[in-house]
Amino acid sequence: MSTTYLNGIRGLACWIVFNEHMTMDIYRDFIFKPYGAEKDGKKLEHFIQLPFVRALIAGKGMVCVFFVLSGFVLSYSSLRKVNDAAKPNKPEKAGTRDDLLTSVSSMTLRRAIRLFGPMLALAFITGFVTYYVPWGHMDRAAPNIFAHLWKFWLSAVTVMNPYHWGRLKPLPRHYGQAWTLGVEYRLSLVMFLMIATTATLSTVGRKIVIIFVAAWSVYCNRRWDVACAMGGMLLAELRFAPLSDDISRLFNRRLRPSKWLTIVPAVFCVALGVLLCSWPESMPSGAEPYSSIWELTPESWRPDSGHGSPEPVGGWVWWWGTIGAFSMLWGLEQLPLLQKVLSVSFLKYLGEISYAYYLLQGLGHTHVGIPIYEVLQDKYGWSKNSAFAIGYIVGNIFNIIASDYFWRVIDESFIRLARHVVVEWLGVGKQPGNRSAVDYTPVPTAAPLADDDRSASDNTVVEEDDIALKEGFDDGSNGEGVRRRRDW
Repeated sequence: MSTTYLNGIRGLACWIVFNEHMTMDIYRDFIFKPYGAEKDGKKLEHFIQLPFVRALIAGKGMVCVFFVLSGFVLSYSSLRKVNDAAKPNKPEKAGTRDDLLTSVSSMTLRRAIRLFGPMLALAFITGFVTYYVPWGHMDRAAPNIFAHLWKFWLSAVTVMNPYHWGRLKPLPRHYGQAWTLGVEYRLSLVMFLMIATTATLSTVGRKIVIIFVAAWSVYCNRRWDVACAMGGMLLAELRFAPLSDDISRLFNRRLRPSKWLTIVPAVFCVALGVLLCSWPESMPSGAEPYSSIWELTPESWRPDSGHGSPEPVGGWVWWWGTIGAFSMLWGLEQLPLLQKVLSVSFLKYLGEISYAYYLLQGLGHTHVGIPIYEVLQDKYGWSKNSAFAIGYIVGNIFNIIASDYFWRVIDESFIRLARHVVVEWLGVGKQPGNRSAVDYTPVPTAAPLADDDRSASDNTVVEEDDIALKEGFDDGSNGEGVRRRRDW
């Protein structure tokens, strides 16, 4: 089963975050409220506020999806190795544990360069644009360009601090989306620790530990972000070791549930996940179905609970977003038809450039979309909606084109730099004859059945667009069915 569709989800999620950033200033009077909510004695009944429809502007829910995806992708290849080595009636592959250790070491060392290199490039670009470009939201408070760039550097250092788990200082407006990158990096470190910690456990033991860590992180300090990452790791584990296999071992009989027992709950979970990920940032206040679901929100996640958190807006958005993201992705894992829809070429391409698209959307918003909107409305008298539509379309086109160049020139350069530093300089995964195991990877796209005694190489299919190419590490030393990697 391929993981290509996850690239499509990532591309869609980035686009939805862009939608929120484009609409949040212009339509702030209703964009964060559910359909039917009241303001100044009037009911707000805009189409975009409808349940499910408002998922198109629910950027906070998509952040939860990002973190679940990260947990899945970062643990994917390592869990495949662990589960493959633990298959019944099959001796452990020689070097599996060494490969796993090399994998975790490589991912840990490359991660900071991979995440923060493009971010620093963006900070530098944004500093120049906001100081010199005469349209858009300029920032000339600093006495000179060097002081201005220094301010962006200090903001970047704040994001890159792995020891700070609290709320970040307010970042520059054109750079605000970068707050998630610091969270992403800390989650990566948590994931690598979890992979190393659970590598020698049985699959049941590993699932128990993952669930316990997720629940404990939420209970202790509302660490919804850690819960998202653990949810992604659990999804990856379930791909290689489904619950049906655990139940089969428990009752000592093979369990093959009807596909309808999987499809029906999966469709329900996808629908529920979309609904919860579109949770409005304002209180539901009688608007259904959010008002009824609100009653299930734990007290510590409600307003004025006294709990600090690292993210903007209220905790309840992240509580329900976490549940929704896991629910939706579990459902999609069971639905091959929807996976094919999410694997269409444009969505895969949007997934390829998604990191650049996410980074550049601040400039696309403040220096392209909004300026066009303001000129059309203020100078030419266009209606609010018409001016917004043109600004949105042009801003999005700019963002896609600029992201493509950023991805090819900057993003991939830091990918190569990270690999060179870790492999060539530090020697992680370096093979005799200057061949790096990190450079060549067989990509697993199908998990073997519980009683399948084929070798791991027989279950390996190379698929260049597979999201498993984006993260992780696999040893390609067997030399068969191997293609040059393009990893994140």
